[in-house]
Amino acid sequence: MLAGTAVVAGGHAVGLPAVPGPVVLAVTGLGLVAGVPHGAADHVIATRLAGDRPMVVVVAVYAGVAAGVWALLRWAGPIALVAAVALSALHFGLGEFEVARRLTGWRPSAVEAVAIVVAGSGALLLPLARCGDQFSAVATSVSPGLARALGWAPLQTGLVVTWLCAALVAGLAALRSARPGVACDVTLVGAVGMLAPPLLAFAVWFGGWHSPRHCARMLTAEPGCAALLSAGRRREAARRLIGLAAVPSVAAWTAFVALGWFTAAAPNPTVATAEVLRLLLALTVPHTLVVLWSDRHTRLVPHLEGAHLEGEKI
Repeated sequence: MLAGTAVVAGGHAVGLPAVPGPVVLAVTGLGLVAGVPHGAADHVIATRLAGDRPMVVVVAVYAGVAAGVWALLRWAGPIALVAAVALSALHFGLGEFEVARRLTGWRPSAVEAVAIVVAGSGALLLPLARCGDQFSAVATSVSPGLARALGWAPLQTGLVVTWLCAALVAGLAALRSARPGVACDVTLVGAVGMLAPPLLAFAVWFGGWHSPRHCARMLTAEPGCAALLSAGRRREAARRLIGLAAVPSVAAWTAFVALGWFTAAAPNPTVATAEVLRLLLALTVPHTLVVLWSDRHTRLVPHLEGAHLEGEKI
């Protein structure tokens, strides 16, 4: 999917027509919709990690964190927004590192691990560096100061150079350690981030790459799913996770449709889109915290750590 997107969207570099704006927006919407389920089991994971405290308490804390972050993004200026974007980049990069670690058993050095994390966030860093008219308009509505910063040539160059250096270190380390799949992943993420329109690049990666990989990780993090994996019952494990995420996913999709209608019907769709983006960033913070907590717990529980091979088969 990523390779096809990079080839089709990058055709304009050799004279082929660029992807039309309406197509970019339509695929972007589909990508975001497809990515919704990957965080829909957070409430279950957090409840288990919290020692089976009442789920209503866990959900209330989760929602409270999201609401607090939204308030900061709304009224605290660009600093809170930059922090949220940086946390998102860290979350995406650590996700790539965690998948590489579990699927290959690779234990890279500290420098190599940092390089993998930075390279793994390329689907966000590279689109930010390339910006684009649609992205610039939305960024201006969220924070004019941030939009000006993203349009600053030295910053754009710095993001690209940082990613290229990290990708080179990560790719060479992966090849040297006989993990060509990791090097291939880095190359694909970079290709779509470099060639596809910024919004399209992120959305396709988010819905078609990050989300399914994260769901596979959750199969080893949720105790019931992990037990089924250990017993070789992979389909049952997948169905269990789908069942746990079904209701929150439907609720999130309903909210997404409502926000989409609000955006389309608003007098200024760009401003409405900015509000949607601000809400999504606010939800990313508690999601990232749950994932970090879950990954740490998984490393500390041997039977969950050993379930990664079953997750690879899925």
